[in-house]
Amino acid sequence: MDQALLDWFRTAPGDPDESGAPDDDTLPADVTPPTRTELAAASPARQERLIGDYLCQELGRVLHCPAGQVDRHQTMTDLGVGSMTGLELQRRIRAALGVAPDLPTILRAENTPALTLRLVDLLGTTTAGALSA
Repeated sequence: MDQALLDWFRTAPGDPDESGAPDDDTLPADVTPPTRTELAAASPARQERLIGDYLCQELGRVLHCPAGQVDRHQTMTDLGVGSMTGLELQRRIRAALGVAPDLPTILRAENTPALTLRLVDLLGTTTAGALSA
């Protein structure tokens, strides 16, 4: 029992481990969401790129890996997004963009582009409303 406790504390977050997994110091400090102005001025294809890149940055943060290592063709479940990381992702997206898909949509997303399209749809209604006001 003591050995298990010692091993637990030895591998606490922030401590180097043998797995080679990056700790938070190797991850980007800032995730930069696209601005509403940037999205409004962008073509639909560029909007998808901007939101897709932002989504991969957020996925990297919640999964504790660099955004470049997020496989855009895997399901959220295969990437390792579960209920808790899904909620964290949802919270981060809502804080940055003002909208977020519901948790089942996040968890059942076929891949990152599918979730990106859902975000584009959600943002399209709010951006259009903001522009007409």
